[in-house]
Amino acid sequence: RNAGGGGAAPKAAAARTPSTAQQVKKQQANGASEAAPDTTRRRCSVIGCLSVVCSAKRYKRCFIKICERIAQNNIFSSITMLLTIYALFGDDTRLLKFTKAEDDLFDIFTYTAMGTFAFEVIVCTFGKAGYKFGFFFWLDIISTVSLVLDITTNAEALFGDSISAAERGGTKQSGGGGGKEAARAAQMSRVGTKAGRVVRLIRLIRLIRLIKLYKKGAYQEKHKTEAPGLDWDDDDDDAHLENESAVSKKLTDMTTRRVILLVLAIMLALPFFQPTIYVVKLPTTAQYGINSLYRMWRDGLTLYDALANKTAQATYLASMERSMYIDDFYSFVYYHNPRCQENDIPESAVETPLSSFGKVFWVGTSSPAMTAGTSDPLVDIYHNITEFFLPRFHSMTTEELDTKWNGLNWGYYRCDFPNAREVFDVSSWKDCNKCLSGNYHGVSVIEDEGILCPEDIRWQERAVLYPTAMQETEWDEVFFMFVFDRRSGSRMEAGLNIAQTLFICALLAIGAITFSNDANKYVLQPIERMIANIDKIRNNPLSAMTIGDEESRKEAATQARKSLARRSFETFSTDDFAKMQSSIRQGTFLKLVKAKIKGLYEKCRKPKEAPRGGDPDSMETVVLEKTIIKIGSLLALGFGEAGAEIIAQNMKGDSNSTLNAMVPGRNVEAILGMCNVRQFTVATEALKEEVMIFINRIASIVHSTMNEFFGSSNHNVGDAFLLAWRLEGHPPTKQAKLADMAVFSLVRLVAHISKAPLLSEYRTHPKLLKRVPNYRVRVGLSLHSGRAIEGAIGSEFKIDASYLSPIVNLISRLESSTKAYNVNIVYTDSVHSLLSDGVAVLCRHIDTIRLRDDPATHKLYTIDLDDTILDMGKTDRDHALKRFRARMEMRKKKAERWSDEYDIAENMERDQDILRMRSKFTEEFFGRFQMAYLNYEAGEWEVAKPMLETTRSLILPEDGPCSALLRHIEAHQGKPPANWEGWRLLPET
Repeated sequence: RNAGGGGAAPKAAAARTPSTAQQVKKQQANGASEAAPDTTRRRCSVIGCLSVVCSAKRYKRCFIKICERIAQNNIFSSITMLLTIYALFGDDTRLLKFTKAEDDLFDIFTYTAMGTFAFEVIVCTFGKAGYKFGFFFWLDIISTVSLVLDITTNAEALFGDSISAAERGGTKQSGGGGGKEAARAAQMSRVGTKAGRVVRLIRLIRLIRLIKLYKKGAYQEKHKTEAPGLDWDDDDDDAHLENESAVSKKLTDMTTRRVILLVLAIMLALPFFQPTIYVVKLPTTAQYGINSLYRMWRDGLTLYDALANKTAQATYLASMERSMYIDDFYSFVYYHNPRCQENDIPESAVETPLSSFGKVFWVGTSSPAMTAGTSDPLVDIYHNITEFFLPRFHSMTTEELDTKWNGLNWGYYRCDFPNAREVFDVSSWKDCNKCLSGNYHGVSVIEDEGILCPEDIRWQERAVLYPTAMQETEWDEVFFMFVFDRRSGSRMEAGLNIAQTLFICALLAIGAITFSNDANKYVLQPIERMIANIDKIRNNPLSAMTIGDEESRKEAATQARKSLARRSFETFSTDDFAKMQSSIRQGTFLKLVKAKIKGLYEKCRKPKEAPRGGDPDSMETVVLEKTIIKIGSLLALGFGEAGAEIIAQNMKGDSNSTLNAMVPGRNVEAILGMCNVRQFTVATEALKEEVMIFINRIASIVHSTMNEFFGSSNHNVGDAFLLAWRLEGHPPTKQAKLADMAVFSLVRLVAHISKAPLLSEYRTHPKLLKRVPNYRVRVGLSLHSGRAIEGAIGSEFKIDASYLSPIVNLISRLESSTKAYNVNIVYTDSVHSLLSDGVAVLCRHIDTIRLRDDPATHKLYTIDLDDTILDMGKTDRDHALKRFRARMEMRKKKAERWSDEYDIAENMERDQDILRMRSKFTEEFFGRFQMAYLNYEAGEWEVAKPMLETTRSLILPEDGPCSALLRHIEAHQGKPPANWEGWRLLPET
């Protein structure tokens, strides 16, 4: 049973307990189900962290962007500029024009300036590249912190006198050293004032920085839609350079730093070379007088023991010592008379109290016992002894005092002192004004001005003097304090400080400009011009064609002015006196004199030492600048409009110097034309080497005419010129105007070639006349509109910029057909459909054709011209200045033609050359030809043929299109083909 039971128990246990494998799978499943929420939570936490990081980065970018906008904001810059001006001149203006009552308002302004400047430092730190921990960063920090000295409470605490300390309650004169400490504090305040003025100079740096920032203000160009080609003629004006080069920025910044450090070092170091900073200067008359008064007063009281009893007091008051004290007291007061007026001074006076800024306005006394607030018996001694301080107990009146002490007959005139007796003859010393928290008793000489105590005026406007000829024990009883009015001196110092600030500003500005002037003139400005020219060529390569003309114009104008000035001096004669009299009457005398003086200067001045080559202007930077202009002009001339993209693409790449001429082409919509010189093979054989001059003269006419009417001559192969008017990017109205311009330009080209003086010699050239009688230069012209690929053709060894399209072959074939039709111009209906009604009505439909390899049919049009009727024009000598003026005049005409108000058809009808060339083509002729052509097109050749013959005879010698149609009719024996649809294959020459 045990064995059986033992076998059953494990089975039962096995039935009740899952297997180990199942437990493992279950645990894994439970673990996986428990791990899934943990993984999800971890993913969520990671995503949350990433979102927080992204948000933080986004907020940081937003913060930096906001700082950039604030730093570049004109309003914020204006506010900081105004506050900078206040920081420079506010404190001195306060002392110059305001009283102590307005100091709190100035403190508010100073706190505002400090907060704004601190905010500006923070904004520029995050929003201005290169500012953080840079040169101007530390200068801004120092200049902002230095504004702490302009807060009146801080300045008074640092540089104030003993009255300032007593007013704050921070210094108690106690013991025997109180007066000595006060005297020492007064001396140190003067030294501290000088140090404060020197430290305030650091704020000048902010003004220099702001001037530098606003010196090259942001030049925002107004973008407007311009006619194609107008921007090619932009003037090369140095004043319109938009961006400062990196070299210029670096050199200007370094120069400005050195000038600032140099001027600051001088201004900060100069005070330390003055002996008054290290050694106290000689005692003043005021200090000597106070010492003498105190000793006389104190020794007299001690000699007679005036405080013992009334008898001793009476004896002292009647003594010679008391009388001498009163006289010296009044003499001292009259010597520093605050009542002296300018109009009271006699002419005999050598010196007066007005000669100095120190005028006594308050006299008083104090005691250490009083300032300590004790009830010591010394207080009673103080009250008793101070009764003898003022010059009381005498019988002299104010008039007698003035007579005795005003010094009317002295070299030093002291002036009268109104109410001198009443001011100092008080009833009791206890009843005098209590000042400085009641610790001082005294009288104010200028009480009528509302100033009762020393603290009623600023510490800069007063000078405090204590007697120093005192014993230690005497300080325990009483000491004097005389306060002098320095308001006039303070105002003068403030005015001089303002002038000094302005002078230093001018010194810094002139120094920075002067030090960098030569570098700017000979290095930076040429570099700026080079960069500007390169930017122009990069943005529009064709603009390089006019930069050279502008430079030539400047050189020619300079030479013309110099030549005119020299001639005006050398040709001065007696006839000029009549001119001078006439100029005086007309008000132009100064201009005449200026011209003569300038001529004298140009003639007599010492020539500059020329660099290599002998030319003063042939410095390396000038040579490099002109070379860049020439290279750009050659690129523009060589590549033309179709190659402008090649130049632009390669010049925009700043990272490497590899030339990539194989740039992809551009699919553009344009009007393409062909200009072919007739009988060019005959001219080549006859002219031989001179044929290059011949074709270049024709090319100059073709190119200038195309540019005049917004086209371009792109490619030249011998006698053929490929012409282009790009329609891409223009609205339909402007496309119609360009089509009108294309037709108008071909008409003008025929007239220009017929009238060109440079081509007149070929009419009489013997070799040409031998081969072609009555030879004259003529061209065939054709036009067609469509899409073409504009780009470079060639390899890494040689490229040409041109247009690739089936229409190039078409216009070449069309130009050849002008010989068959005996007309100057042929164009298709693709161009005719773009023309305005006014121009289209001037044209004649002459045929409908199709090419052999092209199923499309094209209607052919011409504008009838007889160029043989025009006379030869006058020869004009080429000159750089005239060429520039002609180009400027052409630019004005182009701008006028591009405007919506300009009617091309109306101007064609008024053009005298066009009127003469079309004079023999009458309305009868056009009407008969139209009737004949309609019958020809309809297949009614029996009717059309006699009409064409009649129409042909209306024009002498004959009408070319009529002859061409008659030849086609005769080729088919006067009968149209069976499948006639109104068109034929393009006739060959």
